[in-house]
Order: sequence, then structure tokens, then C-alpha cells
Amino acid sequence: MSSNTSLFHVAMYPWFALGHLTSFLHISNKLAERGHKISFLMPKNTIPRLSHFNLHPHLIFFVPITVPHVDGLPLGSETTSDLPNYSKHSLLMTAMDLTEPVIETCLKHLKPHMVFFDFTHWLPALACKLGIKALHYCTISPATVGYLISPERKLLLEKNSLTEADLINPPPSFPPSSTIRLHPHEARELATAAVKNYGNGGISFVERQLISFASCHAVVFKTCREMEGPYCDYLERQMRKQVFLAGPVLPDTPLRSKLEEKWVTWLGSFKPKTVIFCAFGSECFLKNN
Repeated sequence: MSSNTSLFHVAMYPWFALGHLTSFLHISNKLAERGHKISFLMPKNTIPRLSHFNLHPHLIFFVPITVPHVDGLPLGSETTSDLPNYSKHSLLMTAMDLTEPVIETCLKHLKPHMVFFDFTHWLPALACKLGIKALHYCTISPATVGYLISPERKLLLEKNSLTEADLINPPPSFPPSSTIRLHPHEARELATAAVKNYGNGGISFVERQLISFASCHAVVFKTCREMEGPYCDYLERQMRKQVFLAGPVLPDTPLRSKLEEKWVTWLGSFKPKTVIFCAFGSECFLKNN
């Protein structure tokens, strides 16, 4: 940047899941590399778990948020990793929705130029009221989003008649080169997400996403044109707003963290190249049997 007049103050408020919080922190690092200031709104007891990912502590500042308790949630729950199973996610979303007054106070005080969000569908309207741009930073791929928000899908959603069979094949308006098809269990889960309440306000997860896309100022995807160009163009046409591509946002330098001693000892008991590491994701719960 040639001058400070080109720098931005960006607020971040991602869904309370470690995968989302980490992704938002990675793009925060990329923005901070260019001199931008970041105010990262995060559940207060989760901050120590992720602070080692902050590569620019002089520019990225964590703003602690107290997560309201909701009946049915385990006491002290702040992220999806604190929950026993997926069935509790809707309650955590309700708790996040209840932070709206606190977020409004924070944004009034911080006065950022823009705020990045994902699942809080109420944030664009709040940001607009305060004169702040709202950018939907979507950790879901453009192809997946395009599969969902086509005119054909929206019409069925409005009639409350979207079924598993409607989702097996891509919509007619999809890029003709696409070979994407859903497995039956994937279509079934997506159809359920279109009707089941998710969080506060009596709306589904799919409706929440549609409102977010419709009301934000622009959409940002963690992808590049070489990988998903046709789907990005499709979304720009369907949403009638600009789609920005962040590209890879993983850090270029090693993170300042050390492996726990128990894992150092355990790995040290094996000969080189005899251990295979399998990553199933932060939300995968394996059974003993």
C-alpha cells in the first residue's frame, strides 16, 4: 500500500465452529500482511485456543464475546467442538443470534469499514444501518452454493416443495460443462436443511444462507478462478453482485506453535515413515467400534 489512506479496518464475525474461526483468521492474516487492521469478534474462552494462528498481533485484535446460554446447550459451550453431536448446532446458532445487540454495540464502537460474516443472516441489515459494508465470506465452495441458489431451487423453496428428488441433479440453469451430481444421502440432508429450523427466528439453514447472499454487499470465496471459474460467473449472474476470490489463504510461514509433548513422545516411539496421519475434520466424531 502506498499510503495509510488505502488501508481498511475490517471486523470478523464467523460462525462459532473451529473450522470457520480458523478460516477467518487465515484471511485476517492475509489482510494484515497488507497493513489492514482486523477486529476479530470471537467467544472469549476460545481465543486462547486460536491465538497462536494470529501471525500479526499488532494488527489483528481479538474482541471477546460472551456466548449467551440457551436451554439444552451444555454449560460453557462456545463452539461446535464443545457439543456432543450435530443435533445441538441449532441451539448454538440460537445463542449466536442472541448476540445481535452486543455485536451492534461493538460495531458502533469499532467503526470498521466492513465486516466479514457467514451464518448470521441479520448482520448485513445491522451493518447497513451503521454505514458498514457487509461481506459474506463463504467457506462453502461456489459450486455447492450455485447448486443451491438457482432460480429453480428458489421457486421450490418459496412453495415449500423442495424434495430430495429435486436435488439429485443440477438445476437446468447450471453451467452446461458441470458434471456435479449429489448422492442420495447428500440430497436428503440438503432437503432437510431447507425445511428444518436452524437457530432463532424460525428459519431454516438454507433460508439463512439465501438471506445472507441476498442482503450482503458482496461475496468472498476461498477459491480461485482456475478451479471454479464457471461457478463464480454463474453466481455473479444469479446474485447480481460482485464475487471476490480470495485464493489460498493458508499462511506462507510456519505457525508459532509446538506439538504437545505427549504426541512428540508417542511419535518418537516409531521408526521414520511408519505412521500415517488421517485428518477427518474438526467436526468428525469417530466411534470406538
